[in-house]
Amino acid sequence: MIPPVPAFELSEWETRFFPGLSLSVQDRQLAKSFKGGDTGRLDIDELRDGVRIRARSWVGVIHFQNFEVRILPKLAGKNAGLVDMLTLTSGLDALRRNRAQRFLDTVESVHLLDLIALLFAEACARIVERGLLHDYVERESELPVLRGRLLVSQQVRQYYGRVDRLFCRYDDHLTDVVENQILAAALAICRSPVRHPAVRLQIRRLHTVFAAACTVEKFIDWQSARLEIQYHRMNEHYREAHELAWLLFESLGIENLFEAGQTRSFAFLLDMNRLFENFVTRFVNHALRERPYLIHAQRRDRSIIWDLMRKRPYTHVVPDLLIESDKGRCLTVDAKYKLYDDKRLSTSDIYQSFFYAYAYKSASEQRPAALLLYPSSGQRERPNYLQIRDQGRSAKANLQALSIFIPQAINEIKTNTTGPTSKLLLNAVEQFIEDKIS
Repeated sequence: MIPPVPAFELSEWETRFFPGLSLSVQDRQLAKSFKGGDTGRLDIDELRDGVRIRARSWVGVIHFQNFEVRILPKLAGKNAGLVDMLTLTSGLDALRRNRAQRFLDTVESVHLLDLIALLFAEACARIVERGLLHDYVERESELPVLRGRLLVSQQVRQYYGRVDRLFCRYDDHLTDVVENQILAAALAICRSPVRHPAVRLQIRRLHTVFAAACTVEKFIDWQSARLEIQYHRMNEHYREAHELAWLLFESLGIENLFEAGQTRSFAFLLDMNRLFENFVTRFVNHALRERPYLIHAQRRDRSIIWDLMRKRPYTHVVPDLLIESDKGRCLTVDAKYKLYDDKRLSTSDIYQSFFYAYAYKSASEQRPAALLLYPSSGQRERPNYLQIRDQGRSAKANLQALSIFIPQAINEIKTNTTGPTSKLLLNAVEQFIEDKIS
């Protein structure tokens, strides 16, 4: 267990100075890994009389050797709302709880890592109750009797003339399969950083079960496993636990696997940009569920930007969402996790949205249109309308920037209702699709 240390809180996008704090050598290495200019997760600067931390759009917990920093979501409704976003966007049935564990739902001071670990532990426990997956694994070994097929070339090289040792290749029915290795590796990563006693105990018990069933050392490249694993009738019940395992790998890092229990500095951070994009996709599908629109998420198009010299596509164009009507009209939707409540839209976001509008303009449209969605701190009913006009002041393209109040949107999805947030989005889409903006 990581010993308790003073904990400090700040919100995403907030900058705070913490006097009297200092970083150890290991802390400085961890802080250095976060930097990356405007694309970094956060900035941690060690000053003469303290530490200054500038948060961006990443939330979670950073545990240093002598103190801890918790970055709280500002617009998602604290940890409970964040877990709801993860649940709704990942397709997890993770809201199920045992009565003995419900106290975690209402305790906002609980680490985000503890909440995710609880969901993961519950998913793993259900797999154990059902029984771990077995499969045939090909093995090569020296045996005193023949099993499977004799490998003649290896036998001749190593045991020529001997019959007491046979080099064989055979299939063994084992639990040492990739489905179990994924879970064992994820349990190993999070068993030390988890702070809540009940969750930590459950994680460690489950790790004992999975570590006995498979060898974690064989599982290192989780990205390849995520792309290659195919779900079917036999392993479909692993999908939920695997989704949470990917989240833990991304946020904690499998490079810490063999240091679990030894390192005292770690970070568990979630990228709110990507989470918001996924949530917008889920919410748009909910708001337009009764309309005859086709919704394409992250559709890659290589035909938009063309290299005339080489006569081939130059690069991909990937709008967050593309909404297509039955008449062939298209509306692009761009999701930006930025604080636009009290400031103007950035010119780069405006340019990108208008570019998408022109790129996907249908032949029948008089003016192309695009929709930009961003999170809001409250329900707002007055969107921003922008137009591109030519020198004669004729409107050539429309852009609407619409705020999404995340807690309200979560509630509308969970209750399967068309509330005020859904109605605002639905009206904006229908106005643009029908070209009713003057």
